[in-house]
Amino acid sequence: MKYYDKIENFLIMVVLATMGIVLAYQVFMRYVVNQPVIWSEELARYLFVWFTYIGASYGVKRKAHIRLEFLHKQLSKKAQAIINIFSNLLMIVVFLYLVPPGIDAVQYQHQLLSSAMEIPLSLIFIAVPIGLMIVSIRLLMDMIEELKKLIGGEV
Repeated sequence: MKYYDKIENFLIMVVLATMGIVLAYQVFMRYVVNQPVIWSEELARYLFVWFTYIGASYGVKRKAHIRLEFLHKQLSKKAQAIINIFSNLLMIVVFLYLVPPGIDAVQYQHQLLSSAMEIPLSLIFIAVPIGLMIVSIRLLMDMIEELKKLIGGEV
């Protein structure tokens, strides 16, 4: 898992840095050189899609996903662990249920090309099933940790 974390962090940094460079280049070319670049906005948008799905996995790792914190903190540690396990399981089921339609969308989009860069749209749409799967893996790992605490009597 340590290597997975490093790869995920590296990918997030690369995508964000590339997005920043591309957008800075676009601004420079548009306002300084007066020669707008048509592919830069499209690339930044596609990078943002990938960043969103990789970032969702990072958010699960940091436990930064949305929950009713006030209500959650009012419960005992054992009840919190049980709710965390149940909510993780529910999210895993929903996300894995959405993977096959996501793959279908990728296959459908493979024949279509993006307007400016003329790359297959499947390269962008593949972020959806990949993102859902890596988030599910993170949720499963979190659920296992919560189960270990619950069974071990730590909560």
